[in-house]
Amino acid sequence: MEDVVVIGAGMAGVTAGRDCARAGLDVVVVEAQDRVGGRMHTARDFCEHPVEQGAEFVHTAEADTWPEIRAGGFETITCQPGAGFLLSIDGRRSPELFSDPSLVKLGDLLHDLEAFQGPDCTVAELVARRNVEGIARVFADQMLTLHPLGDADQLSMVGLRDDRVVDLERGCDWRLVAGYDALPRHLAADLDVRLGFVVSEVRWGPDGVTVRSETGDEVSARAGVCTLPIGVLKTHAVRFEPDLPATKWRALDGLEMGPVLKVLYRFRERFWDPGLTMLGCDGPIRLYWTPLYGRGDDVTPVLTAYVTGHRARALSALPEDEAAAVGLADLDRLLPDVRPSQLVEEWRRVDWCTNPRTRGGYSFVRYGGAGSRAALAASDTDALFWAGDGTSTTTIAAVVHAAYASGRRAAAEVTARAGGSA
Repeated sequence: MEDVVVIGAGMAGVTAGRDCARAGLDVVVVEAQDRVGGRMHTARDFCEHPVEQGAEFVHTAEADTWPEIRAGGFETITCQPGAGFLLSIDGRRSPELFSDPSLVKLGDLLHDLEAFQGPDCTVAELVARRNVEGIARVFADQMLTLHPLGDADQLSMVGLRDDRVVDLERGCDWRLVAGYDALPRHLAADLDVRLGFVVSEVRWGPDGVTVRSETGDEVSARAGVCTLPIGVLKTHAVRFEPDLPATKWRALDGLEMGPVLKVLYRFRERFWDPGLTMLGCDGPIRLYWTPLYGRGDDVTPVLTAYVTGHRARALSALPEDEAAAVGLADLDRLLPDVRPSQLVEEWRRVDWCTNPRTRGGYSFVRYGGAGSRAALAASDTDALFWAGDGTSTTTIAAVVHAAYASGRRAAAEVTARAGGSA
C-alpha cells in the first residue's frame, strides 16, 4: 500500500504529489491523459515558438507560483494587457469609444464589484438595474463575463467578488518562454506518474483510498487527493464508494465548469501593430490576442481567438473548419482593409468543451453558490482530500496559481494526517 495516491497530474495534482514526496511519503499520481499538465497544454508544432492551447498566463506579480518559476530557472515574458489593448465595439475603437455617453451610467464597475455587499444577484440583474444600453452594455458584459466563462444570467456577483476577479483585471500577466506546461512537468520530474490511468471508481474511508481504472488496475493508499475537474465530477463519470456526502454534492451544484475553446491562426504576414497585446470586440469571438508578443518583430504571425460562454458552445458545435471560418470572417469585419482571411496559412481549434477529461475550461460560481469552493475543499471525507481550481479560496480563483495553492493546501492536510510536515 502506498502512502498517498493523487488523482490527476494537472497543476494541483503534481504540486500535491511533490509536496507529499518532499515530506517523505510514497506517492503515486494517476492521470487519464497521456501527458502531465492537465489544462496546461503547450503546442510546439504550430510555429517556431511554443503556443498555449490551454492555460496561458502567470496572472499578477503576486501569483503563488513565482517561487517555483524562479527555482526552476524559467524565463518569462511580460505582457501588460492594458498597454496594448484595443477595444472595438459597434465599429468604433478605443480610445475614442471611451467617450461614449452611455458609459456614464455604467460607473466604476470594477470598484462596485470589489465592494459588492449583496444580497447576491446575477451579473445580468446588476447590469439591468443600471439601465445601460449600447456600448456600455457590451462593455459591462466584456468585463464581467469574459474571465469567469459563465453567461450573465448564471454568474453570481458574490462569487465574482470572492473569486477576486478584480485583482485579475487590474494585474499584469507573464508567459513562460519554454511553454507553460514546462512548469508542471518540472514539478512532476521525480514523481511516479502513471499515465493513461482513467479512474472509474474511488473507494474511500477512514483507513485509506483505493482508485480503480477502467481497465481494472488499482492503486491503494493510506490517503488520497482528488483533483478531478468540476466538469468531470458533475458528470458522475467517476463513482465514489461510499457516495460523497451531501455537502460535497451541494458544493458541486454551486459550481460550474465554464465552456471555453481557442482557435489558433497562423498568417503569412503580420497585419497588426507590433505593440498589440489583445483585441476585444463585440462579435462571435470577443477576444483575440498575440501569443508571441514580446518574442521579437520577426516571429511568425500568430493570433489566438479566445472564446467563452455561449459563444464557445456555438463554435464547439460546428466542424473545425467552419468554426475557424467564423473567426476569420469576424477578423475581416474588424479589419476590412486587410482581409485576414486571405492571409491565413493554418488554423487549429482546441476545444475544451468536448474534452472528456475536463468537460470545460475552468470553474465559476453560479448564482446562489457562494461558499461552494470552501465546501468542496473541506477535509470532511476521511482519508480523501480535495484540490484543484474548484477548491481555491485563498487567491484569484480558477487560474493556474489557484490550482497550485490548492495542491499545497491538500498536501499539508495529508502530511498532517500522516504525522509529517510539508
